[in-house]
Amino acid sequence: MLIKELQEFGLSDKESRVYLAALELGTSTIQELSQKSNVNRATTYIQVETLLKRGLLSTVDKNKKSVFIAERPDRLLSILDEQKQKIENKHDKIKKLIPDFEALYNVIGDRPRVRFFEGSVGVDAWRQDVYKFGPSQLDMILPLVEDFDEKSQDTSFLEKILTRVQAVRLLVPEEKRQFMNKILTSENLLVKYHKLVDFRAEMIIYSNKVYISKALGAANMAVLMEDKMFYKSFLAIYDVLWDVAEE
Repeated sequence: MLIKELQEFGLSDKESRVYLAALELGTSTIQELSQKSNVNRATTYIQVETLLKRGLLSTVDKNKKSVFIAERPDRLLSILDEQKQKIENKHDKIKKLIPDFEALYNVIGDRPRVRFFEGSVGVDAWRQDVYKFGPSQLDMILPLVEDFDEKSQDTSFLEKILTRVQAVRLLVPEEKRQFMNKILTSENLLVKYHKLVDFRAEMIIYSNKVYISKALGAANMAVLMEDKMFYKSFLAIYDVLWDVAEE
């Protein structure tokens, strides 16, 4: 009966029934609409008012009585076009206001932005951030050997990152040299091997951001810091580690 399709358009079940009844009847009274749609009279009044506001019905006086006429079905398309135009107008307004919102977002000044994550959310957060903004440089340290399980490593994300980032430096535990040689070769990837005895966190440094995660059994925890000073400090430490690491 096309009720489902009208509901997808945005009408309620009873609105749809009354509207379809009006289409079939042509000119009709509340009583006739109620009977045809199988909606009680009081509720039919409410649905008719809504349909009038939507522009799907019109009303005229006939013999001192209000009767209702369904607008042509292509009025549905006109309504969608109007809604589309309103959405586009809202989009344009928001787009113009983005600089103002950004100014408010940056109002905290020197205070770092810090976000905490649990589970896979933290991993997804920095990966999506990198995929979206494509920083020119990304530096990464992988954790101690027993925390770095080859079977569980999803290296596809690194391959994606290499398509978005101009230069990637990767510090990997010495014990994983053979594993890394097998999986990744790229002109914009530099790999060195560290012997950090008690380094059990994964760290990623990029675009004034520092992401650090650690695994606690089945639960992952991560922090993402956005701050220029923290970024430069961690990058300086990374540079020292990079200089002493082996190729």
